[in-house]
Amino acid sequence: MYNPATSPTFSKSILAGLLTGIIAAFLNLIYMIAYRESTEFAKDNIIMPLTIFLGFPILMVLVGMAYFLLQKHLRSGTTWFKAICLISMTALLIITIQDTQSNPGVLLSGARGLFLGMIAITFLLATILIPYLARHSKIYQ
Repeated sequence: MYNPATSPTFSKSILAGLLTGIIAAFLNLIYMIAYRESTEFAKDNIIMPLTIFLGFPILMVLVGMAYFLLQKHLRSGTTWFKAICLISMTALLIITIQDTQSNPGVLLSGARGLFLGMIAITFLLATILIPYLARHSKIYQ
């Protein structure tokens, strides 16, 4: 049954993506600081707080738009969105692990460990929060 209060609109999907991106940026920043402190890893200076706070909200806004398009054009768009997010996360994690096998080294050291955590945090938040926030009617009143 169609309920306009809980159906995702384009603006709700973008706001859900933006809020998810801000939360992902904070969590990834906390993870990055904790990871760098515990492993004394400071080699890749490209992953800095400014990069995190600019990149993740923009990325999640685009993911929110993708959620809206899937929800609008597919019968069970939320299920497809969650499946695509989880499959993408699994593929990126496997690629990172395969890189460890081709270039010997410890899996959770250096940039690999940093990226594994950031990938998991970002994709799990996108999978859970974007559909929830885009369909939650009380937030936008």
